[in-house]
Amino acid sequence: MAKKYPAKYIGCAHDGWEHTYLYYEYKGYEYEVEKSNNGYMELPLCMQHKIEQEKIDEMIKEKSKPKKIKEWKYEGSAQEGFDIFWEYVNQE
Repeated sequence: MAKKYPAKYIGCAHDGWEHTYLYYEYKGYEYEVEKSNNGYMELPLCMQHKIEQEKIDEMIKEKSKPKKIKEWKYEGSAQEGFDIFWEYVNQE
């Protein structure tokens, strides 16, 4: 089954030794995976992609949560509250 949001390849960079860094874009965010040219990698590329995409999904999920707004209660009279509001509206 094809992914709904496939990663888009952006480019690569080489460190001059044995690593190639591959850059991708996923849901509007960039991430990097590392390919080792010496035949040894700590994590396979597919796992690196999965981990980075899960981080991006979690970040998007956190950003989309509603923000908690601190509630402010006014305990004075209605006239005092209106005066405070009117001063705020008329300030320059």
